[in-house]
Amino acid sequence: MSQGVDILIVEDSLTQAVQLQHMLERHRHRVTVARDGFDALERLREHRPALVVSDIIMPEMDGYELCRRIKTQEGFKDIPVILLTALSNPEDVIKALESGADNFVTKPYDESFLMARVGTVLHNQELRKRGTPELGIEVVVAGKKYSITSDRMQVIDFLFSTYDNALQKNQELERANNKLIMMQEELEKRNMDLEELNEEKNRFLSMAAHDLRNPLAVIFGYSDILLYDASEEAAQEELEMISVMKSSSEFMLQIVNEFLDIAKIEAGKLELDLKITDVVALMKECISLNRVFAVRKQMKLLFRHDDEVPAVMMDSCKIEQVMNNLISNAIKYSYPQSSVEIRIERSGHCLVISVRDEGQGIPEKELDKLFKPFEKTSVRTTAGETSTGLGLAIAKKIVESHEGHIWVESEVGRGSVFYFDLPIPESPS
Repeated sequence: MSQGVDILIVEDSLTQAVQLQHMLERHRHRVTVARDGFDALERLREHRPALVVSDIIMPEMDGYELCRRIKTQEGFKDIPVILLTALSNPEDVIKALESGADNFVTKPYDESFLMARVGTVLHNQELRKRGTPELGIEVVVAGKKYSITSDRMQVIDFLFSTYDNALQKNQELERANNKLIMMQEELEKRNMDLEELNEEKNRFLSMAAHDLRNPLAVIFGYSDILLYDASEEAAQEELEMISVMKSSSEFMLQIVNEFLDIAKIEAGKLELDLKITDVVALMKECISLNRVFAVRKQMKLLFRHDDEVPAVMMDSCKIEQVMNNLISNAIKYSYPQSSVEIRIERSGHCLVISVRDEGQGIPEKELDKLFKPFEKTSVRTTAGETSTGLGLAIAKKIVESHEGHIWVESEVGRGSVFYFDLPIPESPS
C-alpha cells in the first residue's frame, strides 16, 4: 500500500474523525470524512472508495445499518468495511458479521495495529476478487437467531480480526501489568528508604531526648526546692519567675519523655512486663495521683466498678501511663466544679475501662485526629493547661500492644467518654 488508496471515514465525533484522518494520511492514504451514515451513502454515490472505516455508535443510522446498506447495494457491496467498536460481547461480533462487515478494530487502538488491519483487509479484498461462493448460515446467540450471508473469506477474516483484537488487548494488559510491577518495585524501594530514614530519625530523637532529660530534670528539681525553701520575705516577682521555671521545665521534661516513648514504639522496642494485676487497686492509685489536679479546679473524681473485677495480665506501669493520660486530659478539658467518672466493667472476655467527663466535647470531624502523634483538635483546655499532643498516640500503642482496643465517644457541649479494653485471661495464675 505504498501508493495509498481512497478511504471513507464515517465518524460523528469531529475529534476522533480528525485523529483517524491524520493517522491514515500519514500512511499516504487519501481520506474523505462523512459525519454520519446518510452522509456516507451520499459520498459513496459521488466517489467510490477502496475502503470504508466506520464507527458503530452514531445517531439516526448506526454502523451496523450503514454496513448492511453498503453490502446490499449493487456497486457498493464489494467495498470492504471496517467497524470501529468496543465489541464487548459475542452478540456484538454476530451483529457485525450479520451486517456483512469485513473486519473490526476495538477502541482505543494504536496506529500500528489499525494500519495492520487496513493492510490486511485491502490485501484480502484483492484475493476475494477471484470470486468465492456465498455462504448463508443461521446462528443463535443469547437466545436470538441471526442470518449471516457473508462469504467464507469474510467470515474467516472477521474471526481472525477477533483473534488479533484479543491478542492486542492481551498485549496491552501485559504491558500494563509490567508497568504495575515496576511501579510496585519502585514503591517497595522507596518504602525501604523511608523506613531507614524513620529509623535514623528515631535514633536522633532518642539521643537528643536522653541528652535533654537530665538537665531538664535538674532545673525542675532545683526550682521545686527553691519554691519549697522560699522565705516569706521573698519577692512575689521572684516566686513567679521560679514557678514559671518549674512549670516550663516540667512540661519540657514531659515532652522529652513522650518523645522517647514514641521513638521506642516506632522502632518496635516497646517492651512489656506482663503480670497478673489487680485492676481496681491500680485504678485507685491513678485516681489518687490525679486528685490534686482535680482539687485545683474543684472537680470530683468518681470511681465505679463491678462487684467482681477479674485480675488482668498487663504491664501495670504502662497501663498506669494510659490511665494518667486519660484522667489528666479529662481534668484539663473539663470545666471547674464538674465531675469525671472512671468505670470498670466486664464485657464478654474483656475488661472495659472508661473515663467520662462533662467537658466541651469534640467535633465529630476531628475525632480521627485524637490518636495520631502531634495532632490537636480545636478544643482547648479550660484553665490554660498544656498538652503535647502525644499522650493519646502513646496510649493507643500501649493498649494495642496488650491486644486491646481504644476508642472515644463524644458530643459537643456534653462531654466525652474514652474507652479501652483488655483481654481477660482464661485461667489467671
